[in-house]
Order: sequence, then structure tokens, then C-alpha cells
Amino acid sequence: MGNKKTVFKFFTIPQYQQEEKFLSEMHENGWCFAHVSFPGFYHFEKCEPKQVSYRLDYNQEGIRNKREYVQMFSDCGWEFIEDFVGYSYFRKEEQPGEEREEIFCDDESRLEMMKRVFKGRIIPLIILFAMVTLPQFHMNTTGYGGGGNIQDVLSLVFLVLAILYLVIFSVLAGQFYQYEKLVKGDSNGFRLKYVGIFALIMVLLIGTGTFFWLSNRSVYEKKERDNGYVIEAEHLNSAIVTEHALESGDMISFDFNCETGYVHLNVSQKGKESVFYGDFYEVYGNAAPHVITIQEDGNYTIEIDGRNVKGEIEVIITK
Repeated sequence: MGNKKTVFKFFTIPQYQQEEKFLSEMHENGWCFAHVSFPGFYHFEKCEPKQVSYRLDYNQEGIRNKREYVQMFSDCGWEFIEDFVGYSYFRKEEQPGEEREEIFCDDESRLEMMKRVFKGRIIPLIILFAMVTLPQFHMNTTGYGGGGNIQDVLSLVFLVLAILYLVIFSVLAGQFYQYEKLVKGDSNGFRLKYVGIFALIMVLLIGTGTFFWLSNRSVYEKKERDNGYVIEAEHLNSAIVTEHALESGDMISFDFNCETGYVHLNVSQKGKESVFYGDFYEVYGNAAPHVITIQEDGNYTIEIDGRNVKGEIEVIITK
């Protein structure tokens, strides 16, 4: 056990240089990189501390022609370690007095690798992101999408994913800017292009946060009446809970007259199982009221949990 070590470390797609530095520092401290496993467990073996350069390359064409690809690096003194999620890992012992070697001879080569990363990793992520967010956008705007807790979790996952993706895109754009600036030089047109890219990312970030807030906010008024209450909702995305002392034979009528959204309804007696619960998706127009008859005296809780509800919900208690 003492000769092996596992370290968890998370690097985003553009952070390959930070990953290279991490592996070199571990080797310098006497831990030779063996392999990496998902989602970020780096496995090391005890070794003699040395200064070793680690380099990552992203080249799908090279992986498809593995033998020639690895031999090309081997001829230059680089040891192939493994392939992981599209990246190929290499290392080479540094010689005293020599400059630290790179597998890329110039900044243009690095820029080409960044383009390969973008095509091979970022574009599929954008597609996956769209596949995740478009259904969530539909659920947030129409009200369909399961129970309230599920909807809350999905909305939070959507927000975290959106922010994470935009951060990754920002980091990648920053690296593209640095490399392309070195290769092509600085100019007004060049700077304007990246100002536009970062401005778009900021608009998307602010827009995502705004959309999340707007789609989860609640604007409503609860009006009390002698025999119940009415909820007038401009945008209901929360649970409204009321308590009532009821007797056997009392009836609770729920009349939904809404334009959008769905309602989760739960009627329960304190300390006991729910006497009624269900989701109402067809709450549009003047549908017939839903009536519940109380079978036992006691204190009851009525919970009305709305998602993207616009309209009126009337609760009438008949004794």
C-alpha cells in the first residue's frame, strides 16, 4: 500500500497545462504517474524523485493510427503512458542544463491542438448541453415536468450545468486568445472579435441567471373568504400551506381556472398519511371543481404547490 498512491484532482478540458504541471510536481516528489481513471482519480507509484516533463496531446487522428503516432514521440525520447478521454499522456526525463522540452515546437502548434480539442470535445458538449437544457427550458416555461421537488432539483442542475459550461467556454476562449495573439499578432479586428466572444458569454451567463430567477419566482395574492380562500397568481412557483379543523362529512372543493402551469395538491391529517394527493396538469379554463370529502374529525393541512401557474385557484370548505 505504501508504494502506491491515489489523488483526486479535477481539471477542466482546457486546463491541460495545469494537469501537466501537477504530474511533473508529483514525480519530483517521488510519485510516478501510472494512470488516471474517471472522474479524476490519479494513480501513482513510488519512485526516485526526478525532474520529469509530462505532456498531453489531443489528436484523434493519432489515436486512430496509434502505432505510428506513438513511434513518432518515442523517436524524440517521449514515453507513452496511456490515452484517457481523448488525451494522450507522455513523459520524458529532463536532462541537467537542458531547456525543458515541449511536444509542440511553436505557439501555432498549440493553437492547432486547441482547435482539435474544440472540435472533438467542446462541440459534443455543446450538443449535450442543448439536449439537457432545451427540455428543461420547456418544463420551466410550460409547467410540465413532474413533482415540485423533482422540478426544483432539475432546475438547480440546469443552472449549475449552464454556469459550468460557460466558465469552461470562457477559459477556452481565453487560451485561444493568448495563442492566437502570439501566432497572428494583435490588431483592432483581432481584439474586437474576442471582445464580442466574451460579451456573448457574459450575455448568456446573465441571461441564464435571469431565466432561472424568472422561471422560479412567485408573484401571487391569497385572499381569505368566509368559507375558504382564493389564490390569484401571476406566477406561482411555491407551496402554499394552510391548516384547518375539519369534521367528518366536510367537503373541500378545489376550482382551478388557470392559463398555464400545473398544481400538486396534498391534503393530509396531522400525524397520519395523506387523504389525497395528486398532480393536476389540465388546470386550464373552467374545468369542473375537484371535491374531497373528509372521513374523520381532525386537524388537516392543505398544500397547494404550483409550478408556473398563472390564474386563480379557489378553495371552498363546505361544512
